[in-house]
Amino acid sequence: MDVSRREAVKAMGAAWLGARLAPQVGIRAADGPPGEAGEILVRGGRVVSAEGAYEADVRILGERIAEVGAALAPGPDARVIDAAGQLVIPGCFDPHTHVLPPFADDLTTGTRAAVAGGITTVGTFATPRGGEGILDTLDRLESDISGMAVADVVLHASVWPPTGELADAMPALAERGQPSLKVYMVRQDFAEYVPDLIRVLEAAREAGVVTMMHCEDQRLIDAATRRLAREGKTSLRYYGESRPVLSEVAATEMAVALCESTGAPVQIVHLSSARALEACIRGRERGLPLYVEVRPMYLHLTQERMQGPEGPLFIGQPPLRTREDADALWQGLAHGDIDLLATDHAPWTRAQKLDPELSITRFRPGVSSLRFVIPIYFSEGVASGRISVERFVETTSTRAARIMGLYPRKGVIQEGADADVVVLDPELTDTVRASDDPSGSDYVIYEGWSVTGWPVVTIRRGEVVYENGVVTASPGTGRLVARTPWGG
Repeated sequence: MDVSRREAVKAMGAAWLGARLAPQVGIRAADGPPGEAGEILVRGGRVVSAEGAYEADVRILGERIAEVGAALAPGPDARVIDAAGQLVIPGCFDPHTHVLPPFADDLTTGTRAAVAGGITTVGTFATPRGGEGILDTLDRLESDISGMAVADVVLHASVWPPTGELADAMPALAERGQPSLKVYMVRQDFAEYVPDLIRVLEAAREAGVVTMMHCEDQRLIDAATRRLAREGKTSLRYYGESRPVLSEVAATEMAVALCESTGAPVQIVHLSSARALEACIRGRERGLPLYVEVRPMYLHLTQERMQGPEGPLFIGQPPLRTREDADALWQGLAHGDIDLLATDHAPWTRAQKLDPELSITRFRPGVSSLRFVIPIYFSEGVASGRISVERFVETTSTRAARIMGLYPRKGVIQEGADADVVVLDPELTDTVRASDDPSGSDYVIYEGWSVTGWPVVTIRRGEVVYENGVVTASPGTGRLVARTPWGG
């Protein structure tokens, strides 16, 4: 596709986005009749962006931010939220969650957990059912979102194998406002389909579709698993050994090579190790359109947690790594080598995770993260001096919004943006409890942690959806949000 065709695709995506937004242009209350202006004034807080922080008030009219400035006077019917001594940040955007079956959450419980944790937009995966085309899948899930979601939602196509039909669908994904794709390099047949994947990535580049890549090499995992099986080491106690760092490094280097070969924008998801990060840094030094995501459990926990009777509760893909790896990931966040934090929220129940029939070849990866990721990241990052508050905002909202085509509609507090606003109390200390999690999971891996810095009010498109420890929004008030194609 030449430059003129690429611009045409972007223009079509922008036009579709404009059509989707047209009903929202008139400022009105989120749950009131058209033309009825609702106002919220967030007063006296410290507004934080990726570039800096400053004292200001934020005026919200209907679903948009109308004004940011000093000493703003509320209208006669405005609700005033006192944010003195607190941080006012953009609603967080977690582009990597699993809030659909077979996991323990659905679009309601998962997005309730999100807004309770200060996350106003989530990304999840559009996987076709038997015989269903990807555009039909988008239609089906948009209907589900409109009836069930509390947070706003974006969708990533999750389709395998990478056929010619998938390559041909790339412009349509951009036109539909969902320009992203997920590829699991850990599939048994991944190597077989690399030539076809290259053609899909070339089409993705031309259409402005971002490809998210799960980087583990299944052939190396199989080799490690066979060696362990010969020694009788098949329980989940040996899960980490069955998925060595080498498998992540090899797949990450392949993903970087695919990015370089095709020029397609690639996001490495849930990167877990220093060696894999080094491969990404080298690729970025060559100017590649390569983005890096880290998962919170790799920052806060290490491989020792996978031992003992409750070890299976901590199983994820890739597995937990060493303290040296965690330190390298924190440094990557602080220095900009890692772009964003995303949960890969994949909830199960305690009974499901501790099923005695599970083994290194049959397991349930993932944990519930949406409710507590933001306060724990603030506490362990900002309050502990590992990252600045500006990097906190950039890595939890702004950078992901830029990569995924939502900026400046989301990811920033400024006039005209969606009124996705979180009031965070940086001094509030509380304890992590599974009983406070709206997720369908019944345990959290951070149970009992003392955490400083909690969201106290979450506003999603001008509606207060969480305050005083309660999710106040109704299912179906979240929306599928249209995005613009990646533009470099």
